[in-house]
Amino acid sequence: MRIHKSTTVTRRAILAAGAATAAATAFGKGLFAVGQKRFAQNTLAGLAAKKGLAFGASFAVHELDRDHGDRYAQLYRRDVQLITSELALKIPILRPAAHILNFKPADRLFAFAKDNALGVHGHTLIWDDYLPDWIKQLGPGEVEHLLNAHVLTVLERYKGRAETWDVVNEPIAPWDKNPGNLRQGPFYASMGEAYIAKSFRLAREIEPNATLLLNEAQTESADENGAVFRKSLFELVRRVLDQGVPIDGIGLQCHLQSERPYDFPRFADFVNQIAELGLEVQITELDVNDSAFPAAIATRDRRVATLYHNFLTEVLAIPAVSSLILWQLSDATSWMADPSLSNALRPDKKPSRPLPYDRGFDKKPAWHAIAKALRAMPARPPKAKKL
Repeated sequence: MRIHKSTTVTRRAILAAGAATAAATAFGKGLFAVGQKRFAQNTLAGLAAKKGLAFGASFAVHELDRDHGDRYAQLYRRDVQLITSELALKIPILRPAAHILNFKPADRLFAFAKDNALGVHGHTLIWDDYLPDWIKQLGPGEVEHLLNAHVLTVLERYKGRAETWDVVNEPIAPWDKNPGNLRQGPFYASMGEAYIAKSFRLAREIEPNATLLLNEAQTESADENGAVFRKSLFELVRRVLDQGVPIDGIGLQCHLQSERPYDFPRFADFVNQIAELGLEVQITELDVNDSAFPAAIATRDRRVATLYHNFLTEVLAIPAVSSLILWQLSDATSWMADPSLSNALRPDKKPSRPLPYDRGFDKKPAWHAIAKALRAMPARPPKAKKL
């Protein structure tokens, strides 16, 4: 739905929809499931919990309605401590049009978490990409108003239901050639870099006890692209911390790609640099794109498992890394299983095998590689409670 750049109807619609939804739903304080629920020792959740690491995966509620829905749900009940949404909390799903708020998928995700004593990692509040067209038509003042209304509405609705939130997602985009290599989009165009600080300050007002993260991608590779992202992200974090912005940690996505070069000890040095700023680090979206690996399944699975193990061995050795979240658990539900995403498919058109469980929800070598890294990592220090 397209709207004019300057219209009081849009402003009133956003306000009215947000106020009505927030007033209609009031959730009480929730407890993060890590440390609250017992997991079998031979599960990834159990191995992680033993060392004080939060282990989770992204979760898509629509998968519950497919033929494999029961197996999908059981996998999450057994093998994770927390879930995060792929789409349900993103703006195009929540606000497909100016006059519409759609919380059904997100409500269903939070209900699944509650029913199964799982924690929730909220992904994501503000992202200057993947936005519906109607937002791109707003004027600067209306965009700032939308940011305020959106953060308020979402966090009030789910107050106390998620321990962590990706407040701002992927603010770095060197190809947009903005100062600081910041991503171009309606929020940046309207407020400049200040949209980041504003988002975090608003989130802290509503959720004083949640862990607030800035989530970024593409920092892990040992090439020029990775170097630019690491430098740009680190400088951004130092700038906002100098302004007193209430950031608690950094989320690093780490979608590993089989064709890219990696130097995981060097990446671990970068993670340590973030930790030295007094921030915790969460690996928020881990998987392995196997498109450059050989077609033979046994060989390919072994290469994927090795990449997981080499990455996690270095990263999980750092006590400041408090959480590990995979981007789905099964090859059947990976974003790489979507045939419309041609850039993620193998050149030979064979199905990708990026995750620890195969399409039949059985364990693969990647599962054992992750388990081995979890067993070997040092225990995490207890997480300090916010005052």
